[in-house]
Amino acid sequence: MSGDMLVSVANLWDHLHSMEAEMRFNGLPYPLGMSCIPFRLKGQGFFPGGDGLWRDDAQIAEVSPGLVAKRGILFLGNDFGTCKSYEMLRKKGFENPLTWKNVRRRIDRAKLPTEQCFFTNAVMGLRDGGTALDKRNWDAEPRFKEFCREFLVYQIETLLPQLIVVMGPVPKATLDSLSVKTQIASGRFPGIRFGSHVTTVFYSTHPYGDFNFNEERKIKDGIELREAWEHALSWRS
Repeated sequence: MSGDMLVSVANLWDHLHSMEAEMRFNGLPYPLGMSCIPFRLKGQGFFPGGDGLWRDDAQIAEVSPGLVAKRGILFLGNDFGTCKSYEMLRKKGFENPLTWKNVRRRIDRAKLPTEQCFFTNAVMGLRDGGTALDKRNWDAEPRFKEFCREFLVYQIETLLPQLIVVMGPVPKATLDSLSVKTQIASGRFPGIRFGSHVTTVFYSTHPYGDFNFNEERKIKDGIELREAWEHALSWRS
């Protein structure tokens, strides 16, 4: 892949840090209840805790080149969880929960190009308390909504993904709440404008819940994910 089709993850981290340095929340980088991520994972991890890049089973603890392919597939989660759970990753330097294991199996079933996959979140920062499953009303925090909206649009306009896979109802609700999109084509795989970029969006169930599904359902989901990618390629060609 040519150099002009690659973006350094460092560019995304630098932009996020520049936004945090603006101290938009009463002199703090994040509003009360949210905090900066204290360190980066060297191995596998969703952005911004990790570099958001694919690793094979034997590589999940290893450092990657840190380069993201443009015009690939962006997998969108909600947020990275809590400060307490994140701190538990400090020693091993990577994460590999059931969500990661299942999304990687989905990608294998769909035969997607792993070098073109990027894994990120709609909401930046870490929660100071509670659990990652607690629902939070971002509508009640309009300045933070704008902060996350601005950075998500920056990610999309920088990486120009041809397909965005929204993983579950919580990321979908957050995406809707952030008001970053305008639908321009309907159907199974709608075309949606994010900022200046138009892309295909595929709404999936959250990978964590795949243990509830039988093998037939998992194969079906893999086929649908593959169809979404093929649709994205044909629609933008």
